[in-house]
Amino acid sequence: MRTQHNHKRTMLSTKTADPIRAKRFLDRLRAEQWTKDYGAVLPGLQVQERKVTVKQLIADYVAAGHPTKKMQKKAPGTVEREINLLKPVLQWWADKNPSAITLADCDKYRTWRNSGAFISRFKLRGHEVVRNTNGGDRTVDLELDALSSIFHLAHRSNKIKHHPLHGRGKYVSAADVRHCREVAPDPQGLKKLLQYFRSRNEDDVADCILFMALTGLRIGEALARRWSEVNYNEGILDVKREKRGIYPWVSIAENLKTLLSDMSQRREAEETKSELLFPSPFNPTVPRDQSAIRTRIKTACKTLKLRHVTPHGLRSFFVTCARESGVTDAETAMMIGDKSGPSLIATTYGSIRPAHLVRQAHRIDFQLGNEKL
Repeated sequence: MRTQHNHKRTMLSTKTADPIRAKRFLDRLRAEQWTKDYGAVLPGLQVQERKVTVKQLIADYVAAGHPTKKMQKKAPGTVEREINLLKPVLQWWADKNPSAITLADCDKYRTWRNSGAFISRFKLRGHEVVRNTNGGDRTVDLELDALSSIFHLAHRSNKIKHHPLHGRGKYVSAADVRHCREVAPDPQGLKKLLQYFRSRNEDDVADCILFMALTGLRIGEALARRWSEVNYNEGILDVKREKRGIYPWVSIAENLKTLLSDMSQRREAEETKSELLFPSPFNPTVPRDQSAIRTRIKTACKTLKLRHVTPHGLRSFFVTCARESGVTDAETAMMIGDKSGPSLIATTYGSIRPAHLVRQAHRIDFQLGNEKL
């Protein structure tokens, strides 16, 4: 059969000698070409689209490797976080049809998620925990963003005609987000935390807290460090950055050098010398659990009646000290391996303490002399 396909003259076989069936084939072919030109959908495709479920689209998305909207690979850490975000999404949206989803369903999902109806199963220090959890609006936004990525791939693959979450607003504004500078200790508060743990013979926790404060590393980056990465000759500590960070090293300043020396002496007194700087007390071949550090800091802050401190707040402590010492935001961003540059330092990490502002105010010369005006 001679016809036009994709606006080009070509020969196509109908694979039949029946002229009636061949005519139906030709009509269907022309109808498909018409839908491509004008953006319509044939009845057959509409029936197929009504049979699609979110669960199928999630499976296709996972099989594709969690691609970005530009069909690029995501970092392994991003994929791991997205897998956890999709667990409640799968429980709520699994059997829903994408073509019937509206933005009102997002509001219903938010209510369900914040009510604590989702049953979370995870391992904590080697034990399986089953708990009803509520995500909060920030978590709901992240979960719906992951679902939006799934719909984007399905729309790109022509499995759904419309993106049902296109144009969805966020439940949380930037002003509602608690930044790490709000959970950072001041120097006196940090000293109290260290004294609290050392007085209780918890030197490993104190060492980890001080290490994060002196390096600006994230907790995952800090706990994974090994003694073989400590290079005293060049004065640097080799680091594998997370979140596509830059500058894979940390300068060993005098305070950090003293800390590493003390940690090394305590390590020599141990029977089993782990290669890790912060090994697990139950298995020296694996790093210490992050939740253990977070829990101990939280308990200490309540006991000492200090403002809440988090491991990421210690990263902000490093940034604040660097800024008050005269280091530029661009240089500070490179020191902590942040690819975003100085803008994020000023808006998220950085803070200036009141005592420093008072000292800086006394340095101002108004050039009016000392005589009485």
